[in-house]
Amino acid sequence: MRELPYLVVLVRAIKEEICYAYIEKVVAYDKQYEELSYLEGQKIIDIPRYGFYIQFQMSIDTMLVDLGNEASLVCTEETEYPDALIAFFTDKTNFFIVDPKKTTTILPVWKDITTMPQVGYDPLTKQFNYNIFCMLLEKYNMTIEELIKDQTIIAGIGDQYTKEILSRVEMEGKTKTGKINKNKAKEVYLTIKKVLREAINVPDEEVESDDF
Repeated sequence: MRELPYLVVLVRAIKEEICYAYIEKVVAYDKQYEELSYLEGQKIIDIPRYGFYIQFQMSIDTMLVDLGNEASLVCTEETEYPDALIAFFTDKTNFFIVDPKKTTTILPVWKDITTMPQVGYDPLTKQFNYNIFCMLLEKYNMTIEELIKDQTIIAGIGDQYTKEILSRVEMEGKTKTGKINKNKAKEVYLTIKKVLREAINVPDEEVESDDF
């Protein structure tokens, strides 16, 4: 899983390249993704994030991409790219999902047939607020490190930013959630927001929108 700051920057970049493009052809080099050929002829309407997934909202269906640990999305005029799992050829440019270690997960969400997977609260939006964070601390009996990194609770924070957050608040990762008082909870919550905002270099008021 790539962490949120990386995904925010990537989504901004690829939106400029392929948003509103028509998919003319899909080539699945990894045969497990052959069914994605059904996306041919659809238009890419938007590319938001969905938790730790990049969401490609098409004119009919949706595709979710979890880039794993080392995968990338490459937009290029080239028709081939090394280590590509799948290629999408559009009327604007071509884009490849590239992953030499094959840690990527690509999930099609077919209209009226499949549903979106469960993800946790997005810490870069208003849905994740102080009251919600306190509720999570009370609900889950686990360590603070486990809670922050659990993708079904808070989406998109991995090892790197968890360590940074806990270092700033001078808290051990093994601290139980039930042992955290309200003042410390507020400090942790504000630090989560601050660390992620600093990483993407966006003013607070912009991050609080649902654009990310």
